[in-house]
Amino acid sequence: GHINHSLFWKNLAPAASEKKGNGGVLKDGPLKNAIVESFGTFDNFKKEFNTTTAGIQGSGWGWLVRPSRDRNQDPLLIHVPVIGVE
Repeated sequence: GHINHSLFWKNLAPAASEKKGNGGVLKDGPLKNAIVESFGTFDNFKKEFNTTTAGIQGSGWGWLVRPSRDRNQDPLLIHVPVIGVE
């Protein structure tokens, strides 16, 4: 749990709506391009991600990661975490 929470807190940013940061806003770039290519819009991605992670039973985490090039089932620690939801 400690590693998941540590990564989670580092992913947070002040809300753009509060004019204190860019939290909640996906800037243009490779991540946004990949999300739009796969899901059509960022809102579609958020809906799919929330629906999928809401189905996790118990005290579980859902992570969006950039996978390594290896096709094996490897632990999360070798991937680059993008966002996590508990």
